[in-house]
Amino acid sequence: MNKKHLLFLTSFCGFLYGCSQNSSSPLAVGFHNVNAKYNALFQANIKLKEVEKGLFDAYKDNYSQLLPILIPIDSNSAGAMGEQLTAIIKKASLVAERHQNSKWLDDAYVLIGKARLLKQDYKNAIETFKYVNTNATSDKARDAALIGLMRCYTEQGEYQTALRVAELLREEPLDNENTRDFYLTKAHLHQLKEEYKTSVAILEEAFPYMKKNEQKARILFVAGQMYEALDDKNNASEKYLAVNKNHPSYDLGFYSKLNNALVLGQTDGFQKLLKDSKNKDLQDKIYEAMSAVEMRKGNSKDGVKLLQSSARNSQNMKQLPYTFLKLADLAYNKMGNYEMAAAYYDSTASLLPQNDPAYKRVVDKQRSLRDFVTQTNIIKTEDSLQRLAKMNPAQLEKVLEKVVLDKIAKEAEDLRKTQEIVNRGLQQQTDKNKEAFTDPNKPTWYFTNPIAQQQGKTTFSNLWGSRILEDNWRRSRKDNAMTFDNNAVNTQGNNLGLKNLTIPTEKFGGGMKADVADLKTKIPFSKEAFDASMKRKEDASFELGKIYKFKLNEPKNAISTLDNFIVSFPKSSHEPEALYLLALLNEENPAGKETYRKRLMKDYENSYFARLLNRTSTETLSTNKESESQKMYAEAYEYYSQNNFTDALTFVETGLKQYQNSQIEDKFVFLKAMILAKTQTVDIYQKALKNFITDYPKSQLIAMAKERLEAVGDKK
Repeated sequence: MNKKHLLFLTSFCGFLYGCSQNSSSPLAVGFHNVNAKYNALFQANIKLKEVEKGLFDAYKDNYSQLLPILIPIDSNSAGAMGEQLTAIIKKASLVAERHQNSKWLDDAYVLIGKARLLKQDYKNAIETFKYVNTNATSDKARDAALIGLMRCYTEQGEYQTALRVAELLREEPLDNENTRDFYLTKAHLHQLKEEYKTSVAILEEAFPYMKKNEQKARILFVAGQMYEALDDKNNASEKYLAVNKNHPSYDLGFYSKLNNALVLGQTDGFQKLLKDSKNKDLQDKIYEAMSAVEMRKGNSKDGVKLLQSSARNSQNMKQLPYTFLKLADLAYNKMGNYEMAAAYYDSTASLLPQNDPAYKRVVDKQRSLRDFVTQTNIIKTEDSLQRLAKMNPAQLEKVLEKVVLDKIAKEAEDLRKTQEIVNRGLQQQTDKNKEAFTDPNKPTWYFTNPIAQQQGKTTFSNLWGSRILEDNWRRSRKDNAMTFDNNAVNTQGNNLGLKNLTIPTEKFGGGMKADVADLKTKIPFSKEAFDASMKRKEDASFELGKIYKFKLNEPKNAISTLDNFIVSFPKSSHEPEALYLLALLNEENPAGKETYRKRLMKDYENSYFARLLNRTSTETLSTNKESESQKMYAEAYEYYSQNNFTDALTFVETGLKQYQNSQIEDKFVFLKAMILAKTQTVDIYQKALKNFITDYPKSQLIAMAKERLEAVGDKK
């Protein structure tokens, strides 16, 4: 090797040594600064901006609800962007691995923390941000880390911890970018806590630091919504008007104009908006706004009709459940139409996301009203059947023929509505889904879109109820059934087999007599059938009162329903419980409570509910009293064993009166039933066993009581 080559090799090695990431020489630091900034960090920053834009573009805002200030971080977004976020972490990690002496090291750790935050890896994101806060030499990076830390705690619902981090930042001299991010994060935190006045005040401070773009337009819209919630119409209108000066998307601009018109009461332009072809996909929102105007005027009936038009025209599956929810709440709270409310709560529950704050309330209402409608339908059905049973034959025949004809007409109308739905679906397939049929993985394809399928099922159920999958499923009778045309509608090559539905025009001839005869089998003509019908009505009427009290929490309706029950069904097996419930419901009406209490004590002194009413929730017997009750029970049982049923019954009833709420109360009651088996009729004994099973469901004697009840039934 000649001297020149040796000199070059020595110089090159010296250069590499001088550029080591452990070196503090100006040459080494400069080398690593340039490589860190314009290589790994540059690429990681570009990828992070792409991810943030992707998340912003992918998130579908539901403009009928208050929008979140910051785009929510959820598992779907984290999964969709998972590879890009992992790539960001890897790129930024190269700075820590290869450029330890670079001034961009702190920024690299901040990028890693942000990527982990977006991946919902909160634990590691928090550790990263804490590390930067403790070790960073850059104030800007430290401030950015604290803002990221505040967001992590906010996303986990740890609001107080997030506020403590915010206090650390409040006095810091932040640069413009960190000032903007700090204000937006803190405003988001207060919005989640429903502190809208504080949140919107912070947003006002953030706006000067934001560029004119769609993100700022969206935040202005959110501010308008919060001002509207605070009933500050002037500021709400100002913010809605400002949206269109900041390059919003078409939908955002449309909703800002619509909300501004509602705030100011300028409703003249709604019809014009409906006719504008550009707003075809937004007609549901226009109808909803028109409904809000009518509701403010007190026109609930017109408001409901317009909301129903909104639901029919809705193509926004995110908004539709909230439209159904408004209809459900209106039907329940304003109109008192529980059957309609039940149907709309069903539709809402099938479409509303389970993580929505309203979901639990909707499901509770749905279950309660489902029970309510079931019992109401039983009462209506039995009333109708009993009225029919009392008619003369000629009059009955005419009524039943009309019932059959009305049913046929309803089926024809339901079929027409179904055809409209089919036609609309076919048209949408023709207009939008040609590409989807060539690529079944497209999310717009109906059969791979669970939301679209659920909407179809809901619409079908609302029209037809629950039907078995079979030929002529829409007919209660299979003869003279409505038919399908043989030729499927041509939908540009799709093979779904959706067809035109036809309504028959022929008379039903012999089918009418068969349908009338079928209806007659349900009418209670005999005394036994009529009594059974009355019993079903009695049970349903009592259950209705309990639903009002326990499930719907409507004490006034519960009182009136149970009052009507004890008048309509005197000496019912449910009367003791009804009187007990009426006494409880009249807690704030001492005179009324005493009336029901006296009647319960007079007519059903030894009943479980009479004893229950005399107790207090905290009343327990002393040890001595418990011993006395056990001694009395032993004596009663001894008399029973000796067939001395008179004295045995005396001791049992004395024990029940003197030692109410004892630990062996169920034993006293069960022994009384055994005594009645020896001294009374089978029916009285059977009733005593049934009452015991109802009144003491947790007793260890339940199994024995059920066995004896079955034995009594077999003997009868």
